[in-house]
Amino acid sequence: MYKHVDYYKTYGRIMQFNKNKKEPIHRWYPFVEGYSKEFIQSILEEMNREHLVCLEPFSGSGTTALELQNNGIPCYSFEVNPLMFLIARVKLENGYDLSRIDYWLNFVKNKRSTVQVTLQTEFNTLYEGENKKKWNYNKEVGIAVEKLRVTVNMIDEEIYKELFMVALAAILLEVSNLYRNGKCLSYKKKWKERKLEEGNVYQLFDNKVLNEIRKDIETAKQKVIQNNKVMLHHEDSRVGIEEKVEDGTIDLVITSPPYLNSRDYTDTYMLELKTLGFTGTSDEIRELREKTLRSHVQIKWKDDTKINNELLAKTILKLEEAAKGIEQWNNSIIDMVRLYFVDMQKIFSVLYKKMKNNGRVYFNVSNSAYFNVLINTLEICSSIAENEGFKVIEIRDARELNTSPQQQKQVGKLLEGVIVLEK
Repeated sequence: MYKHVDYYKTYGRIMQFNKNKKEPIHRWYPFVEGYSKEFIQSILEEMNREHLVCLEPFSGSGTTALELQNNGIPCYSFEVNPLMFLIARVKLENGYDLSRIDYWLNFVKNKRSTVQVTLQTEFNTLYEGENKKKWNYNKEVGIAVEKLRVTVNMIDEEIYKELFMVALAAILLEVSNLYRNGKCLSYKKKWKERKLEEGNVYQLFDNKVLNEIRKDIETAKQKVIQNNKVMLHHEDSRVGIEEKVEDGTIDLVITSPPYLNSRDYTDTYMLELKTLGFTGTSDEIRELREKTLRSHVQIKWKDDTKINNELLAKTILKLEEAAKGIEQWNNSIIDMVRLYFVDMQKIFSVLYKKMKNNGRVYFNVSNSAYFNVLINTLEICSSIAENEGFKVIEIRDARELNTSPQQQKQVGKLLEGVIVLEK
C-alpha cells in the first residue's frame, strides 16, 4: 500500500538501545527498549537543517532528548513512567560538580553503615521471609538496598539525590534474584543459592558512581548549552502535548511508541518501581497502568471508541474470525488492538497540529500478530497518519523480529520499521 524501502543494512545495526550501553551518560541505566544515538544522528544528518525544534512523545530513558541536547537542539519530551522520568531528568542535567559528587558519595558511605532500616512492604514477594516460596531480594541484599535508599534520600541537594537514586536503580536487577525475560521478570537459575552480602551491594553501587557516572561527567568533551531538562514533562503525551506545546512550532519528531506486543512496561521495571517507592500499593500500580498507552492487557479497558480506518477494520474482522473457538489466554486482546490504534490516532492528530509545514516525523514501530493473524502496524499507522493530514514519504524496513513460537509457521517474522511522515 505504501512505499517500502530496504534499510536493513542502514538501520539494522543501530535500531537497538544495546549500542548505547557503553556510551557516556546513555549507559547510566540499563534500559531495554529504544534505539541508539546513531539512529538519531543519522536523522539529523538527513534533515540537514539549522534551528530545529523537536518533540519526543515517548521519552523512555531520555535517549532522544539527550542526544539532541548534546547537539544544541531543543526537544520537548513526555514520559508517564516515574522511574523513566527520573532517569531522563538525571541524564539531561548539565550542572553537576565533581566535588559535590565526591562529597555526597562519602556522605552515603558513612551513613549507610549506621542507619537502621526495616524491610516493610505491601508486596509479599519483594523480600525474603518465613513461609515464602519466592522473593526478589535475599534478606541481606534487601537490607543493603534499603539502607542505600534511605541514605540517598537524606541528600539535601536535589540533583545529587536524583543522580545517586539512578545509580541505585541501575544495580537493583543485578543484586536481585530476577532478570528481564522478554515481557516480564523471571527468576534467575539457582537463585536460592545466590550468596550476595551487604558489601557486594555497596561495592556495585560505589563502582557505578565512580567508574561510570563520575567518569562520564569528568570526561565530557564540551559544555552543553542547550537544556532539554526543562522541556521534559512527567505526563501522558496523549494529553500533555496539547497543553505544553504551541501549535505549528515543531520541525522534527523522533519517537518509538510502545509496540503492540501486549507488553506492559510497568511490569518490565516493576522491581525498581517497588523498591524505590514509586509504587507503594497495588492500587498505585493500577493507576500507573491506566495512564499508559493501551498496548497491553493488564487492564481490562472500558472504552468502546472506534476509528474509521478500512485497514484496521479488516484486521479486526480477521482477528474476530480467527479467535472463534480458540481458548484465548486473555479475552481483551482484540479490544487492546482496537484501542492501541485509537491512541495512535490521538498521537498523530496532536502531532499534526504542533508541526510546522514541511516538518518531519520518524516513527519507529513494529508489526504484531495474534491468533495467527498479522497486524500490519506499520501500514495501519501510516494510513491513520495520512487521514490526519500527513504525507507518508516511505516506510523504512529496518529489522525482522521473532513472533511467538505458536505463530511462526503462519505469520513468520515481524517487520520493524520507521515510518517517515511530512506535513
